[in-house]
Amino acid sequence: MALDQVHITHYINPHCFYYKPETAYMQEHEQAKFAATFHEYCEKEYGKIYDTVRNVHSGKLPQPGDLVAMRSNQLQRWIRCEVEELIVDLNQTRWYYLWAIDEGIPIKSNPKYVKPLPQAFGQESPHAKRGAIINILPGEMQFNYREDEYMLVPTTKWSTGITNTLELILENAENISFSPTNQFLLQNETIHVGELFITTHANKTRCVAKMLQEACPGQLIETESAKFCEAINYLQALDKKRYVNNAGFDNHVVNTFVNQYLHENNDLNGSIDSQTDTKVAMKVYEWLHRNKEARIAILEQQNADKDRVKEPTVTNDSTESLSHTNRGKNETDEKEGTTLTIDPSFQCKPSQLIKNIKRHQARMRQMKQTGA
Repeated sequence: MALDQVHITHYINPHCFYYKPETAYMQEHEQAKFAATFHEYCEKEYGKIYDTVRNVHSGKLPQPGDLVAMRSNQLQRWIRCEVEELIVDLNQTRWYYLWAIDEGIPIKSNPKYVKPLPQAFGQESPHAKRGAIINILPGEMQFNYREDEYMLVPTTKWSTGITNTLELILENAENISFSPTNQFLLQNETIHVGELFITTHANKTRCVAKMLQEACPGQLIETESAKFCEAINYLQALDKKRYVNNAGFDNHVVNTFVNQYLHENNDLNGSIDSQTDTKVAMKVYEWLHRNKEARIAILEQQNADKDRVKEPTVTNDSTESLSHTNRGKNETDEKEGTTLTIDPSFQCKPSQLIKNIKRHQARMRQMKQTGA
């Protein structure tokens, strides 16, 4: 069976993913030609640097559900978007949550990068289609007290295990194919239900529903087509916002618009940043150099002070008196149970009292010798 290959542009769960045919990215395809024509028209109508020249919105801001044109920095061209939500952050900055109807991706953008959609391009249907895998429903294991065993029962939302497994399967697939068999309308959006297939690197084609059943048997229920169409309307998973993932967290591209004016001034901004970094680095180096010189000066001063203390010569009398003093001090310390060690490098001049005592002792010895 020959299947048309598709490109999955965005996926949330098995009942909410978006796809485009692989051939749509070829320049000869009608969708690619439409995108090129739309971009050229918006370039002439709005210009590349419109946001630096004038105010973007002269009237009221687009509201949720309106179609707008936005210059995408990631794609480097104008694209059609649908406004999903308008929010104000803590800095009182307005943001749009947009859905790129032709590229099939969610985008968060500042309103100044958004322009009203030209009427001539509003009738074209969205290029990205929403798909859902048929004949599978989310389930979970619950304990049945009557039967005294765990049983697989249906739930209203998909588990994290299923969504993570689906992401892994799609990311590692060589080719992806989707065969829609039915469709229904939900909130003005057409959902195409069918079978999803992948081709592995070993050139084997496998059904994604079977792969999910094998990988997560306790989180998925297989059902018939009649029951599937009846039960799918009650699933919470169908009513997911497109800019969040299955767990409810933001999962979108932020449109960081870089206009021509900024491109032309990149060199100037880069040189200013470089000069600022150089000045900061020089101040740090100067501070480190001053600290190093200060530490060296302190060490030199300490060494000079030690040398000056060791320079004075001590007389015999002073040395003898110092030894007597040290000996008496050591004896006192030994009696008290402690020992005081005197630094040999520390020497001081004898006091006047010691000089008088020495002088008196010398006179007494002289008088004894004279009397004898």
